[in-house]
Amino acid sequence: MLHHRNPEPFLFMSKKYLDQNVYDASIDRIKFIFDNFERIYLSFSGGKDSGIMLNLVLSYMREHGITEKIGLMTLDNEANYTHSLTFMHDIIRENLDLLDVYWCCLPVTLPCTVSSYATEWQCWGERDKDRWIRPIPTDPYIVNINNHKFDFFKEDMDYAEFWDKFGDWYGQGKKTACLIGIRTDESLNRFRAIMNDRKQTLKGRMWTKKNTKYVYNCYPIYDWKTEDVWIANDKFDWDYNELYDIFWKAGLSIHQMRVASPFMSESKSSLNLYRVIDPHVWATLCARVQGANFIATYGKQINYNSFKLPEGHTWKSFTKFLLDTLPEEVSENFKMRFIQSIKYWWRVGRGLSQEIIDDLKKNNIPFIVGGKTRHGNKDKDCVRMLPPDHLDMLRINASEVTSWKRFALTILKNDHTCKYMGLSPTQGQAVRQRQIMEKYKNI
Repeated sequence: MLHHRNPEPFLFMSKKYLDQNVYDASIDRIKFIFDNFERIYLSFSGGKDSGIMLNLVLSYMREHGITEKIGLMTLDNEANYTHSLTFMHDIIRENLDLLDVYWCCLPVTLPCTVSSYATEWQCWGERDKDRWIRPIPTDPYIVNINNHKFDFFKEDMDYAEFWDKFGDWYGQGKKTACLIGIRTDESLNRFRAIMNDRKQTLKGRMWTKKNTKYVYNCYPIYDWKTEDVWIANDKFDWDYNELYDIFWKAGLSIHQMRVASPFMSESKSSLNLYRVIDPHVWATLCARVQGANFIATYGKQINYNSFKLPEGHTWKSFTKFLLDTLPEEVSENFKMRFIQSIKYWWRVGRGLSQEIIDDLKKNNIPFIVGGKTRHGNKDKDCVRMLPPDHLDMLRINASEVTSWKRFALTILKNDHTCKYMGLSPTQGQAVRQRQIMEKYKNI
């Protein structure tokens, strides 16, 4: 049986249990979506979660005799596994009677965390046509630079901007639902995004979020555990991406398996699997984005406790040394984010557990307690501090607290968006990067 689990509300609400399994809960949510939205489309990546999401919706539509098509949007990042492409094309072709498909192979800018020299890369760019990882598909539902009908599209636009504007375009001014297969079991960031009680929802449903004027992001499987995904695939005999079978044979647990752009932070830890699973595209993938081979070889070795400080350096001096070795644009990006982090920790602070606070006191780390946190249960002390050189002496996980060591490791991980530090890309950062690319793209 699929067990319902409302995740532990770390920041925004108290824990609740419902006498309902996650399958039935998700079906109720899908019914709510069809009852309350005029336009519906699904974001499909070929991963296990979007696959479950698509199978759930198709099953619901056929069971309830719904024949009006829903949209399906795939943003093809050029670097997909062959198994993923096979699964995605097969399930789409079998259900074209219910799907209005937009498989987008467009020159869109994506984050890159495998290179020290580039914070972004562009998939399907015309200027890189001779280096594409694979030929562009030719199916009738493929959207490319020559046949798209998107009045909002411009070459090199950021993927997040494309995401929002596609929703507005597809919705045509009507109340629109974008179905996304995100589960809070995957990460704390996903949990916080869905459980944030400050967001605007539809009729109080926490699994909805108003994204633009007419478009709501909807997360019907947000409370599924990874085990539930595979139980459902087996119980209902649903098609799934057989890449996960290969991952299993390669020794990955079901919680380690990720299907995403190989150059993003979420999946670069498994980048080395490309060598074995898709060896025929490995060479083109390495040639496509500088640094892919290095990260595949050494990426897993860079964590908080594994890296040894070079002799003669403090972590602060080593961070400054690394910044001086980087290209100016990349260095300035890191400096901007580090300054932002330092100001935030000193002026605002972050809520820490009593265990961490006691550990800081025991080791004579200077900090100020500035009252209780303003979010969630408001029961944590808000700690303000300047970054110490390192926190190796703490008993708890030192990666939760600011330090110059965290800054240095962020650089070594090529984490240009600074997710390792708990930050996300700012709107200003995205705009600045697009302006720079526009200015220099023809030089």
